[in-house]
Amino acid sequence: MGKISLLIVEDEFIAAADLQGRLRKLGYDVLDIVFSGEDAIQYAAELRPDLVLMDIVLPGNIDGVKAAEKIGSLDIPVVFLTAYSDSATIEKAKKSKPYGYIVKPCDDSVLKVTIETAIKKHDADRKSMDDVRKLVVSEPHETHYHEMESNLIPRVMIVEDEFIMAVDLSDKLESLGYKIVAIEVSGEDAIQTALELHPDVVLMDIILQGELNGIEAAREINEIDIPVIFLTAHSDPATLEKALETAPYGYLLKPFEDYKVNSAIQTALEKKKSEQERYARLEKTISTKEEELKMEKEGVFFVCAFIFLLVVYGFVYNTMTWLMYLLFIPASYNIFLIAVSLNKKEEPVQFERPPLVSIIVPAHNEEFTIEKCVHTMAKMDYYLENQRNYELIVVNDGSTDRTGEILKNLKREYEFLRIVTRKPPRAGKGKGYVLNEGVRVSRGDVIAVFDADARVNSDFLKLAVPYLNEDKVAGVQSRVRMYNKDRNLLTSMQEVEFAIFGNGVLTSRDIMGKNGYLGGNGQLTTRKALETIGGWDGFAVTEDLNLSIKLMIQGYKIRYCGEAVVYQEAVPHWKPFFRQRVRWATGNLETLFVYLAPIIDAHIPLYKKIDSIQYLFFLLFTAFVMLGYMVFILNLSMIYTFNMEAPLSIALLSTAAFFPGAFLGVYRDKEGVLRSIIKTIEYWAYCFYLIPLFFAAFLHMITRKDRKWAKTHHTGS
Repeated sequence: MGKISLLIVEDEFIAAADLQGRLRKLGYDVLDIVFSGEDAIQYAAELRPDLVLMDIVLPGNIDGVKAAEKIGSLDIPVVFLTAYSDSATIEKAKKSKPYGYIVKPCDDSVLKVTIETAIKKHDADRKSMDDVRKLVVSEPHETHYHEMESNLIPRVMIVEDEFIMAVDLSDKLESLGYKIVAIEVSGEDAIQTALELHPDVVLMDIILQGELNGIEAAREINEIDIPVIFLTAHSDPATLEKALETAPYGYLLKPFEDYKVNSAIQTALEKKKSEQERYARLEKTISTKEEELKMEKEGVFFVCAFIFLLVVYGFVYNTMTWLMYLLFIPASYNIFLIAVSLNKKEEPVQFERPPLVSIIVPAHNEEFTIEKCVHTMAKMDYYLENQRNYELIVVNDGSTDRTGEILKNLKREYEFLRIVTRKPPRAGKGKGYVLNEGVRVSRGDVIAVFDADARVNSDFLKLAVPYLNEDKVAGVQSRVRMYNKDRNLLTSMQEVEFAIFGNGVLTSRDIMGKNGYLGGNGQLTTRKALETIGGWDGFAVTEDLNLSIKLMIQGYKIRYCGEAVVYQEAVPHWKPFFRQRVRWATGNLETLFVYLAPIIDAHIPLYKKIDSIQYLFFLLFTAFVMLGYMVFILNLSMIYTFNMEAPLSIALLSTAAFFPGAFLGVYRDKEGVLRSIIKTIEYWAYCFYLIPLFFAAFLHMITRKDRKWAKTHHTGS
């Protein structure tokens, strides 16, 4: 492990420079000094220090406590370094769950001990969270934490073998409002009393009577989930190293003032409370996801069994009439949507004062595309009172290629570019997590999401943002096109596919009731709606579809803006293309099985329920459509003949409903009639890949043990 990296946040330059020099002499790597809360958040997100030393009183709209809350949400530990030790300041500061509280002036030994304690404690917290994840996933169980009652007097146990000092400390703490439940002089008695009384915090000396010293006693007390703060006169490297192995909640050096003990206890209590809340939330989330995974597998088995029985029935009785009736349902709905799409959609109303937009671009190993993406985003024509009315945030999610280097160079060209750096073990977990982290450091009322291969025209935001100016509209999806559509037939078909999706599927749903869906690239959502549903689901394979359904269940609307176009890279080769589509299909089926019941129970109009269910069943229906064409071809070839005994009207509609929607989607891109017919036939043939895709997605869902996100590789061609 290299040097511990630090970021100093201090508005007094001389004090900051002195602190920087002292820390470097102590062997730390000081990455930078910043003077405001806004810069603290930005630099912490980009530089990703191991720890931030934060003053509380800072210039600007964001003080040290607010900045610490933002930085803490990025999993970066914060230690306050301030001249204020009054109760009001401590009470305010502890809300940000800091890992330490140093009162100025302080000597080097206090600095070093506090920093090392905070780093060790943060590492232990990470490990504990990982252990909880593994335990809940492998052995679902209910954990009972000893929860501290916030409205009760904090209960403290003192472990100190010098009687006079222990009594004096007890009197001082009681005068500060604490309840002293016990004073012990040995490690053995400390452990026994902790088991019996379970105090909220233990103040532990290192040198004690008996065979066990304070470090050994602290290790045992940790096992019963009680925070320990060391109070000792020893700060030599050997003692400190052994003490830090127990991941204490604080390390105070004797002699100490009352306010230092008070701030250490308050910080430890708040930190412990936040840990318990995090563990509880994590257990609940993982348990829920495990239940959802079981639900998905049960759904897959049920659907597979149903299909198998239908196929067996077809062969036993030599009939596929059931397939004709089954296809009649989506075919009729498809014709209905085509008819709806012929109407004119409602035009948006311009904002009197356009909202600030935060553009977030997740980037994981995007060295071939990120430069062009940033160039196009940085040239958006979206201003308010001659000031740029958007911010551009690129989240570098643990890239191991030249993405980070390219972003640094781009920041020299565009000073307003903000970079968020994610490092292992947080990096690479999924796009939902990346987007949520971007939102945490963003300022806009509107969040725009683009993939790292995106390219847009300068008027994109001007066209798309007004669609949000309506009550209950939470999102807008733009038109997606392929900038490499002419490379080969596969890329051309992806252009056709998105044309049908935009010009047909989303257009009709926008007209029908603003019941669209977000497609990941080129999507806009309101911060308010995102916060209402808790942001993106990091576990979801297709976080955009998951988000759309959750918004819909809450009664929100999603609009479609076909005028605003985002260009992306079509996958040019079949192997990565099929892998991408298996992921999409898995996400579609995952959302179907998890949210079918909540959609049915949601307090929303019936037509929205029907439309959402039809949309989620689309993959299944399309696979059956392709199966129907295979049966039709077999009948024509006389290789094997099935009886098709449904009425002619049902047979014609079930067979031909695919083509009008596909043709209209292509034709609306101002293609000629003949060209549109040719592309529609090509697209029909292309769609046969859905049959193996259907089975591959089902097999993947049956065999997977957890949900993993896999990005599409971009070449920038």
